[in-house]
Amino acid sequence: MAADDILTTAHPAQARDLTYGVFSAEGCEVRPLDEFSAEIVRGSASMTAMFGALAGKKRQHLKYTVKVFAAPDGNGSVVRLDRGNTGAMAGAVGVSRARQAFAEWQGRVAAALPH
Repeated sequence: MAADDILTTAHPAQARDLTYGVFSAEGCEVRPLDEFSAEIVRGSASMTAMFGALAGKKRQHLKYTVKVFAAPDGNGSVVRLDRGNTGAMAGAVGVSRARQAFAEWQGRVAAALPH
């Protein structure tokens, strides 16, 4: 799976809240795993399984993991976005959509965080 680290000057708690806010604002479900990590879910697994790419871009099931931790140098924090699925349940179109969605989310989160 693909993962991407975003460096920010924000304290880990602030980075976590800003990151979760980006996903929540777009209608994703944020399922906390612990204090500084969560599973992000968008779309319907059953719709994607039944209809594949025909489920549509917004209904395609996508899953991410977000982990926030202090930066190694002690200045700010790191937000790690990790793809939880490839989108293959929706075929080749789904894989392409999943890659594109991940890049879009990475950009939105990076834009929301102070640098």
